[in-house]
Amino acid sequence: MWSGLGCSWRRNASVLVWTPILLIGPVVDLHGSAGAVAFQVALILVIAASAVAVGLTGGPPWRSVVAPVALSTMVAATFAGATYGRSLWLPTWVLLANALPAVLRGRWLLLAVPATGAASAWAAWTVSPHQGSRVYTETFVVLLAGAASAAFFALIDTVDELRRTRQELARAAVAEERERFSRDLHDLLGHTLSVMVVKAQAVRRLVSQDPDAAIAHAVDIEQIGRRALTDVRQAVDAMRAPNLSEELDGARRALDAAGISTTVERSGPAPAGRADELLAWVVREGATNVLRHSGASACRIAVADGEGEIRLTIADDGVGAPTAPTLRLGGLEGLRDRLAAVGGGLAVEGHGEGFRLVATVPERAP
Repeated sequence: MWSGLGCSWRRNASVLVWTPILLIGPVVDLHGSAGAVAFQVALILVIAASAVAVGLTGGPPWRSVVAPVALSTMVAATFAGATYGRSLWLPTWVLLANALPAVLRGRWLLLAVPATGAASAWAAWTVSPHQGSRVYTETFVVLLAGAASAAFFALIDTVDELRRTRQELARAAVAEERERFSRDLHDLLGHTLSVMVVKAQAVRRLVSQDPDAAIAHAVDIEQIGRRALTDVRQAVDAMRAPNLSEELDGARRALDAAGISTTVERSGPAPAGRADELLAWVVREGATNVLRHSGASACRIAVADGEGEIRLTIADDGVGAPTAPTLRLGGLEGLRDRLAAVGGGLAVEGHGEGFRLVATVPERAP
């Protein structure tokens, strides 16, 4: 509540500032009997209190009932003051016009400002019925005050809206960056840890039968672990962009170590820039899926260039598509989002005799 009042009075500061200034005239124009003076003082206090209430509660989100009631009271008191037919009461119409945009907006404001101008013309006519210039001047000043206040309040509301939009965009950017980092970290470590698990299984199988081979796999585990630590440090600083050639070589070695005979075929010029990075992510995720889920004995990875796009195919002769409990939609969906962002695509085909992943990316991916 208090934070809302703080925003309102800052937005409606002009109403609060002009209230004492525009009520000086009625204060110095007190006249008549004691009862008449008391009534005039009461009107001035009502107008002042209503203007302050409008200034403190008017404005977005326009949920307070105090501001409309205060504005209605202010209108009634201003009309009552006009019945005295005294010129020093005319500034109260300017104050009313200045307060209208704090409460009204849209078509209601568009109707209220001219209506206030017409009412001020009537009040000026009752003061000086034979001075048309006085009436025109009063009407012009009131209309100008209403229009200027409406423009000022619209500017304030626009600035507030832009500020809120900027905050929302900042939050969205942070959320998007977190999602990107999570996806990249998943793709980065998922493959590495899978390779380490496969090699650890090979060490367990070979330690009693072929110690030398077991030692070689253990050395590979150590090297992969050190590289993973380096990759994580680089990911924290600025996500390390993978290289397609390195990923193809790493996937071949990891799959061979798992007993999956792997062939790598490349045709056409080597991808460059963003295309190279995206295809490297696909190789990493695809090889990880083959290691974890396929149960395959052979795998084929092909990179081909043609018709303005590069096509990467990873096919195995395993059990087909992963079952629902093991299908990691996060990884595949992450890849699909990456490729779609540059105009590429990702297709997966699973059947009883194998699984195939096909990724396409424009040669000049942005």
